[in-house]
Amino acid sequence: MFADALSTITALIEQHPLTAYGLVFLLAMSEALPGIGIVVPGTAVILALSAMIPSGTVRLLPMLAATMAGAIVGDGLSFWLGHHYQRRLLSVWPMSRYPALIERGEGFFARHGDKSVLLARFIPGVRAIVPLLAGIVGMPAWRFYLANVLSALAWTLSHVLPAVAVGAAFAQLGTAAKPLAILLAAIIIDGVLNPRDEQTAQQGDI
Repeated sequence: MFADALSTITALIEQHPLTAYGLVFLLAMSEALPGIGIVVPGTAVILALSAMIPSGTVRLLPMLAATMAGAIVGDGLSFWLGHHYQRRLLSVWPMSRYPALIERGEGFFARHGDKSVLLARFIPGVRAIVPLLAGIVGMPAWRFYLANVLSALAWTLSHVLPAVAVGAAFAQLGTAAKPLAILLAAIIIDGVLNPRDEQTAQQGDI
């Protein structure tokens, strides 16, 4: 199912390359939004599209810019929601479906303080809740955005560049190998950078 959806997306991008940048912006942004970031497989699609860069279908610098901008905007919007609506946002849908995740995010923030915004970007589950909590607890905006931008830069480079390397390696095998390169880039790199968190996967059933 996922492989079919990925093939459909990549086929669309090959026909309309400019849509790739808007798509990765939206997906990177969704990764940080409360509720949405828990269920949207944005990272895997971003990796798959990044693997297309060596073929020339999409370009490296716009891909990096779109991914980083989406990550910054997503965390920034989450922070604003927390600052504006405070804890009452945690009791409404969809956040009300993930009480264990909220508790886990609060514990993570309590242990790491301001650094949690920088660290959480790389941790499945809590990355979709920590920016919201930062807004709720009143973290100074300048400190939040400093951590937000730095983490977005590191997250973008650590995801896009390895996918480019995988795509380039498979490009040597010819066009027939390109679909395999795209799929493997998404699965392997996502598995390394974002190991499956069984506890997070079960949060919605609590």
